[in-house]
Amino acid sequence: MMNQVDGAAQRVLKVLTEGNPDLLQKGTCLTQIKFVLTVMEQCKEFRDGQFTRMVRQRAEEIMTGMENLPKRSQELKEKKKQEAAAAKQAAKDTKDAAADASAEAEADEAKKKKPQEPEFQYEVAEKICIQTLVRHFDAKLDCLRSVQLYGRHSINDIGIPPLFLYSIEFSVLIEDAIRELVMSSRELMSRRIYNETDPKADEEKIRAVLRDKQRALLEVVESGFAGWGASQTAAAKRAGMGDAPKKSAAKQEKKGGLFSKLLGKEKKEAPAPSRKEAPKKVEPWEKVMDIFKQSEARGEIFFPRTFNFSILSYLSNMRENLFKAEAERIIQIADQAKQGSNAKGAVARALEQSFKNNDQTFFEMLIMNLLYTKNSIGLDEVQGACMGQKLDEGRLPLSVPEMGRRPMAYARQIITLLHQKADPRVFKNCLDHFFEAILVLHLIKYEQDFKNATTYIENEKASLPKPLQGVVDGILGLIDRVLFSRQQARETGEDTSRNTRDNIQHTIDKFMTAYKGMYEKMKKD
Repeated sequence: MMNQVDGAAQRVLKVLTEGNPDLLQKGTCLTQIKFVLTVMEQCKEFRDGQFTRMVRQRAEEIMTGMENLPKRSQELKEKKKQEAAAAKQAAKDTKDAAADASAEAEADEAKKKKPQEPEFQYEVAEKICIQTLVRHFDAKLDCLRSVQLYGRHSINDIGIPPLFLYSIEFSVLIEDAIRELVMSSRELMSRRIYNETDPKADEEKIRAVLRDKQRALLEVVESGFAGWGASQTAAAKRAGMGDAPKKSAAKQEKKGGLFSKLLGKEKKEAPAPSRKEAPKKVEPWEKVMDIFKQSEARGEIFFPRTFNFSILSYLSNMRENLFKAEAERIIQIADQAKQGSNAKGAVARALEQSFKNNDQTFFEMLIMNLLYTKNSIGLDEVQGACMGQKLDEGRLPLSVPEMGRRPMAYARQIITLLHQKADPRVFKNCLDHFFEAILVLHLIKYEQDFKNATTYIENEKASLPKPLQGVVDGILGLIDRVLFSRQQARETGEDTSRNTRDNIQHTIDKFMTAYKGMYEKMKKD
């Protein structure tokens, strides 16, 4: 299918380049081109990074070709006009005069059409480097996803977008980051990478030269992402501090007393000259960050505010074999301990050992991977691992936001599923996840998240049909009871988690009995 779409796009591009520009802007030709673009727009929905990038590139080339049609049409008209004028002049003048006039016209035309020297001569090498880097980061991201196939916390089965590292959409977004980084580092790339290539050589020869430059290319990009991360950290620090207080003058001039005021001799301070601030330059990493945030606004990825570009530099250097081996080791321990009474302890010890043996970022990626791995670890184990770091978002920029978003994300999905009249199995699954999050997450740390989730459900209740509003009332009542039970247990020190879990399960079963009856009736209607 990818070859068919690419072939169709190539045929359209050939027609746009060689065909009559006037005919291509109207009638059947224009309709056919628009049809191909519509098909390519639909192809962007395929969850395949390489296919999506190809479709997007071909679509941009076709759009550029269409935009150039008026310009090509005007050039052809000018050319015909000049040819007619030259023919008329040749008929009136002598052969020599006509030759001189034609030579002069040709000289003027050549001067007008003389191609300007491009400002940047390594465009082909740059394109090849971007493609190489995209493949490199795709391989690293595939490693993260290799042992992550949608378990009980993957939340794919109830429609909540996963963390950005595990989303196929991020494979497309990272290409935008790489392109922006490479193009903003052209001077450095020219000195270290492009300078040994011949800009006039064909693509294969340029590729052959760049193969020996792979390590240097990765070093430039890794350093670039680390630099972006440092700029990002500095900007966040400035935003947190606010405007720095103005320095007071070392010595203030003594003002006049009462007589000076009466006699009008007091010196008046001249107003400070107003200064117009220059418009702030937008940094490349800020442009990329805006692209990431737009994707999150569309609901494609979950993108934590604590993200730092330095993690991409780390990802580029990550040892895939070590990561896979460590993840598989803990998965095996979790599987073996499932039936035993010391299951939680075994997994906790395995995570503790992994933290001691590896660096902070490796451990952060590992516990996030295990959270998304089928039946490996849950929110309580992730929280236990984070508690060892005192829930420091600066040191754990992925897992802490991931836990904090759960109550609100599940609350939104509960309302969405009720509006959609979802299958009872999916709805119950979402309720189980929601109350598990409330039951296991740190009561004080995530108190505001629980309140926000409750408020959202209360506000959205009125948008549902009357029968479903009763289900929402039951959910709100259970939330209050679970939070009260947890608060009471925290104050008394009594472990009531088993009773609370039983109460949650019993109440959810009652919800589902009522909801199943409503669901059957809604299906018939």
